[in-house]
Amino acid sequence: MTVRASMHFAATPRTSFGVHGCKSQCALRALSVAVLFAALASTPCLAESPNSAAANPAATVSMDHSTFIPSEITVAPGTTVTWVNNGTMPHTVVNQSFRSKFLVKDAKFSFTFTTPGDYDYLCSIHPNMKGKIIVKPGAS
Repeated sequence: MTVRASMHFAATPRTSFGVHGCKSQCALRALSVAVLFAALASTPCLAESPNSAAANPAATVSMDHSTFIPSEITVAPGTTVTWVNNGTMPHTVVNQSFRSKFLVKDAKFSFTFTTPGDYDYLCSIHPNMKGKIIVKPGAS
């Protein structure tokens, strides 16, 4: 009986080895992991450094009212062009070299142009919606 009684006391909430202690430790660990992930997600070192951003020029093309704005741009090799859908209708950006998914309002698609040349593209949903990227060394 003495052994049985001591086992009974070992499972009471007052001891750290009891069932209630395990639940609070698990909750504390889960909270710690959540805080760690939140801290890592907001760490500035995960963002692009200013030096690499300056090395790659960028351009933006808007999509609104079934029109690419501007409809034609000239960029230097290495330029990343980002298309942004500012309209309410979904659009795509399609060329032989690249293809976006369906872009809903405020969605973006980017492509980096490394090879000089002319890149005609269109919206596969609205085939009359066309644009052109001209990649030319020395362009700004």
